[in-house]
Amino acid sequence: MQQIDVTEDYIAESGVVRNPSAGEKFIWARVQLKNIGQTEVDAPLLEHFSMLYAATEFKPTYGHRQGYAEYSTLAPVLFPNQAADGWMRFDIPVTAELKDLRFVFLPESSHVGASFSAPNYPYAEDKPTYVWNCAP
Repeated sequence: MQQIDVTEDYIAESGVVRNPSAGEKFIWARVQLKNIGQTEVDAPLLEHFSMLYAATEFKPTYGHRQGYAEYSTLAPVLFPNQAADGWMRFDIPVTAELKDLRFVFLPESSHVGASFSAPNYPYAEDKPTYVWNCAP
């Protein structure tokens, strides 16, 4: 994850202003990928990412902002030394603060379903899991 951005609305590629549902706001995560291997690899699907807030897991949803690369439009394969980056949109409660959010990547598709009470964040049991704090 390269960057986090929180917005109360956004301008879609069509020029229409999009507003969140009542009680929600948009959080955008910019993800950068780079294949540092010697063979081509599949880019992770959107379903492999989650945003955690307390015991609630949010999955990314389509949200193509004008002037921003949408993650879902990235090529499905990365060749050696190829890099790509794009933004994912999550709809989160308006009361959620960055310091209380975690961005999670699981290389295997799975629901995380966890709370922050565990000291070592065993989000995905025995699956590899990558976690970022959203606050700087």
